[in-house]
Amino acid sequence: MSVSYILTPVTPQLLEWGRECGVPISRETPAGHTVSRTDLEKVLQSLDGFTGVVRGSEEDFTATVASEEMVNWEYESDDPLLNQAFGGPHTSPKESADIYRLHPPDQSPSLSFQGHVTLIVWLASKLASTCGPQAAFFLPDQETPVWKEPWVELRE
Repeated sequence: MSVSYILTPVTPQLLEWGRECGVPISRETPAGHTVSRTDLEKVLQSLDGFTGVVRGSEEDFTATVASEEMVNWEYESDDPLLNQAFGGPHTSPKESADIYRLHPPDQSPSLSFQGHVTLIVWLASKLASTCGPQAAFFLPDQETPVWKEPWVELRE
């Protein structure tokens, strides 16, 4: 299942907003810093069983990460044209994610993640251990926040 998340550093303003929204977090939580290209490269290089590539400059970059473990699957549709173009057996990474650096106006730069939720949560936790506290936001089309899902398996 593919999901989209935004990862941004925890700031005093974000802490205050979170408290106003009832998020159980202390105002004394230290601020995090924006994930840099170098931070992301170090995390991706530390992952066993995954490959990762970062492209672009320090200020404007994208990345892809994928498991070395592959899965076989088959596409079949009720639409004959789709079957002709995409149908049949395929092989792809078991887990993957695309990462984009965002530059929202009047805010700290943040990262956008799209891909497998367990991989995204794992990457976010690794980045937080390097960059300090980070806040993750799921996009509005997602029905449930990831932290309430019993099926999310956090890795060490």
